[in-house]
Amino acid sequence: MSPYLPDYDKLYECSDVHSTRPFKAGIKADFEYSCALLRGAIKPSEIIEVRHMRGTYTPALAIHTGFSLLLHDSIIEAFIENQITGWETFRITFYGKNDEIIPNYSGVSITGRCNPLDYSRSEIVYKEYPGGHFPRFKGSYFKDDIWDGTDLFMENPDKRGYTLNQYVSERVKNIFDNNKIKNLEFMNLTETEIDVMMIAIERRPEHLR
Repeated sequence: MSPYLPDYDKLYECSDVHSTRPFKAGIKADFEYSCALLRGAIKPSEIIEVRHMRGTYTPALAIHTGFSLLLHDSIIEAFIENQITGWETFRITFYGKNDEIIPNYSGVSITGRCNPLDYSRSEIVYKEYPGGHFPRFKGSYFKDDIWDGTDLFMENPDKRGYTLNQYVSERVKNIFDNNKIKNLEFMNLTETEIDVMMIAIERRPEHLR
């Protein structure tokens, strides 16, 4: 992996918005296959079936399936024009709320990589819940600052395996913002927070195990 020093202020975690209103879709595949497809570990020769799951009738230009993103051709063209790196497309048959076929969308595999997160570099902050104050990791930083410089990327596996976190550069975020895409959430890596107890013991710093 070529060394690129990450500018964490310009890198973001990309996730689905916590709302039931937007168009939600799912890939018709089991967990292992969906993970491999997301991470670009497989390049399917068959067309992948995608179906509406809940929410409005009208899909946005970008849809988070819980695994791979679905992108409209206009976003794909913007990626190509801006020389966005770290992604590949796969063909889909996309069914809407009434089983109608929705054209002009592709699935996206993420081929860019960074090192696993190093939680010893995160700040510890405390959040108050009804049961008391509980620690949270604030800030996401890659072990040894290893990142291949791509615009869409995921973590390399560690001894426990891999996560499904998806990261994008500021250039990708700007494309989505310019296209007024509201059903994806982008959190700057210096501002991410997660409950310490949500992280597997093996991935926590020793003093928090």
